[in-house]
Amino acid sequence: MKYQPQKDSKGAANSKFTRNRGSKETIPPSAGKIKKKIRDTQRTISKKDLPANVLTEAKRRLRVLEFDLGEKIIDDHERDNASKYHKVKHFERKKVERKLKQAKKALEEASKKSDAEPTKIAEHQEKVKDMEIKLLYTKNYPKTLPYISLFPQENENDTKSLTRKTKLLEEIKQAVADGDEDLTKLQKRYRDTYKEKLIERKIIQPVAPVDIEEMQIAKKEDDSNSSSDSDDNQDDFFEKAK
Repeated sequence: MKYQPQKDSKGAANSKFTRNRGSKETIPPSAGKIKKKIRDTQRTISKKDLPANVLTEAKRRLRVLEFDLGEKIIDDHERDNASKYHKVKHFERKKVERKLKQAKKALEEASKKSDAEPTKIAEHQEKVKDMEIKLLYTKNYPKTLPYISLFPQENENDTKSLTRKTKLLEEIKQAVADGDEDLTKLQKRYRDTYKEKLIERKIIQPVAPVDIEEMQIAKKEDDSNSSSDSDDNQDDFFEKAK
């Protein structure tokens, strides 16, 4: 039975929502549910006289769950930051967009002047580039980091914040120069750094996705087989030489 919004006395739809039975929409498991599955799997692994195939599959499932838990914890942290800093990032993005528009207009007007000084045009161009970098800062700020305001209203001379902000702006500038225009690689690097910190603090396990592990194992086996084949070929060569 599908959900039908009920009207209140003013005719507005009731805000309560009931999920349709049989809905195909999937809800990602919470960290708590993943932890429960990990405990259940660990209990299975600890059982005596477990068939080899069952034990292997349980260990594989444990690696998958531990990896998923780590990713879930990081995802939750990123979502919390996104919610916490949404307003300030929104306002600052709008402010930077206005400044960028003004900078582009000033550059255009300066370029039209017949007696325009090259140094003046260069200043306007630098201003445009600066605003473009700051726009990327507001749009693609690393999700694992607490947001540092571009235009702080308090503690604007805080040395620690200024240092971090300057460092990140330089990293964004370098990333763009290296072709990472949407800062995907920069975002991933900060996420990986945060993950390493969680591993050091023993909050999550240092596990790779199972498919990556299997690829690495397969590669080692291929390398081993290749080396073995090479040795066999050499033996055949010397046998023929005799």
